[in-house]
Amino acid sequence: MYTPMSDLKDATLDHRRTHGCGSHPVVDGAQLAAWAIQAGARSAVEIGTFLGYSAACLANAGILVQTVDRDPVHVALAQRHLNERGLANRVNCMTGEAVEVLADLPAGEADLAFFDGMEVSVAEIEVLARALRPGGLLVVSNVKLGSEAAEVRELIGGWQPWEDGEVLFAVKPPRAS
Repeated sequence: MYTPMSDLKDATLDHRRTHGCGSHPVVDGAQLAAWAIQAGARSAVEIGTFLGYSAACLANAGILVQTVDRDPVHVALAQRHLNERGLANRVNCMTGEAVEVLADLPAGEADLAFFDGMEVSVAEIEVLARALRPGGLLVVSNVKLGSEAAEVRELIGGWQPWEDGEVLFAVKPPRAS
């Protein structure tokens, strides 16, 4: 049974004001979980843990999540929130630069790759694409932020991407690199 995570979304917004980090939750964690379920996801990799809102929503839907954030404060807070909700056993929170940390994940095993960082970069999308299985779903939040957004769109252009506001979606083709 899915439990709403609105209190965790609110906590993230409060943290944004007090910590001054600019972190923000994905607009609708339940919708993210629904997209993941519709895509048949059983595992996910995420860049941008923040306080764990999206990871908690995915884990609450039965998905195993690998998430990374460069800020150790965010990772500690996310782990606390996940523990409080009984979801810590479904989420592996990692601290560090996403490109370095995720390089160690097995290639082609994630069903869902989710970018929830501040400014999208080609290097981060490349590491997510490497982790994603053929036919897996890539979801990029904040797609309009950052200087590399156009290059990201070009990188996954052959994936038949589509956009909905600030979110870009793409299904990895069977033979994509």
